[in-house]
Amino acid sequence: MSRRVIAFFIVAMFCVLPLASAQVVFEKPGLITSAGQSSDIAIVKVMLNTQLKLGLEYKPLALPPDLAGMKTLVVVAGASTKGLGAAGLDITKEAERTTALMKAAKAAGIKVLVMHTGGEGRRGKTSNDIIELVVPDADYVVVVAAGNKDKFFNTLAAKRSVPVVEVEKMAEAGAAVKAVFKQ
Repeated sequence: MSRRVIAFFIVAMFCVLPLASAQVVFEKPGLITSAGQSSDIAIVKVMLNTQLKLGLEYKPLALPPDLAGMKTLVVVAGASTKGLGAAGLDITKEAERTTALMKAAKAAGIKVLVMHTGGEGRRGKTSNDIIELVVPDADYVVVVAAGNKDKFFNTLAAKRSVPVVEVEKMAEAGAAVKAVFKQ
């Protein structure tokens, strides 16, 4: 190999390494909301606020004005027809609310953490439609591996090089969040 090629690789390595090791950091105050109204949001609330003691606000039906003063938005993605019905929503209204919330977060510079903890059971067409709304604009994604067997989250996240962290069990999701949340 020529010296020129070796020099190129050395320079390239020093340019790429800082990017590869750069990590997303989430800060308080933050807000936990649902995209799809699945019951998984209640579990995530306990995990983040009771176990990790993050003290995030909890609004399953958050709207753009609820983001005022927030630095982090945690979106629990997974659709439930029962949950949507209980909230008085259909999938169209939920998609509109979710889209408006994601646009508002992006406009305000709020970092978005998407979590999918429902596994394979929460991965039907309706959930996939909701997931497609939130993952491409996320800054970090935590997903239970059983819910990502088809690497759907990775495919959506690749468009912006968003990190996707797979955990084997829902109980491990807390550690994945703790690793990126500034205490």
